[in-house]
Amino acid sequence: GKPNFDYLLQKFGEALVPVANCDVKEYNSNPKEQLPFKEYIKYWQEHISSGYRSTRGCLYLKDWHLSRTFPVQDVYTTPVYFSSDWLNEYWDAVAVDDYRFVYMGPKG
Repeated sequence: GKPNFDYLLQKFGEALVPVANCDVKEYNSNPKEQLPFKEYIKYWQEHISSGYRSTRGCLYLKDWHLSRTFPVQDVYTTPVYFSSDWLNEYWDAVAVDDYRFVYMGPKG
């Protein structure tokens, strides 16, 4: 049940990811910035070790298109109950976007 930070850093550490600051509101949403994934992992580890508090606020990795960025990686398997999702099939057909649930835990 815990993320394998070493594996994630090895595979995706250099990727730029969109990170929202949930403690800040701008025009009724949270501002996002692009960070290297390794920096977000460092924040995540520090956040856990400090009792889920951070001077940086609550950062949320939001809308990262992992499967699109790393198409060769087999990053997750869609649970059978979600595999026939007409909306996913529509987005696949029009090739516009790939918003999906992503499980980044161990496979098995």
